[in-house]
Amino acid sequence: MRSVATILALALCLCSGVALQADDESVKKAPPVLSFDLKDLDGKSVKSADFKDKYIVLEWTESGCPAVKPLYKAKKVQKLVAEYKSKEVQWFSVCSTKHNTVEGLKKFTQQYGVEHKILTDFDGKVGKKFGAKRTPHVFILKNGKIFYQGAFDNRRSGENYVKKALDELLANKEVSTPRTKPYG
Repeated sequence: MRSVATILALALCLCSGVALQADDESVKKAPPVLSFDLKDLDGKSVKSADFKDKYIVLEWTESGCPAVKPLYKAKKVQKLVAEYKSKEVQWFSVCSTKHNTVEGLKKFTQQYGVEHKILTDFDGKVGKKFGAKRTPHVFILKNGKIFYQGAFDNRRSGENYVKKALDELLANKEVSTPRTKPYG
């Protein structure tokens, strides 16, 4: 009788160990939850936590970038922001370039008719956390989970990767192309 109890106890310990090991491995494989707390051009704090259960588009930008300027000059970004504003998608441009200034970014917003918020990350900490490499580099997230990251569009074909990803997400579908290479 004692040996049956010992075997059961040993089996329980082994099963518990396997369960703990599986939990540990799943935690290791879980994608990181990303967040941000940045200032807008008026010095007001903008936190990802304030947009729980909403899609957030973070578009890394640079007012002097030769890949960014054509997007804004052609109003591609501004039109997309306006299209998704009514669908409760929060769009923020983020500037992680240390040689930019608030004044310079305000001129950029006036020059190109930018109505969405530009957030400052002049020390680059948030950009590094997200892995933003170039401008433009776009991330779509919700509750800290990234659904798309990469280029704004395909400069050759004109396909807008961000629009496609947002349309799929808002239709409760998986993003068919969750990652592209930013080109800036």
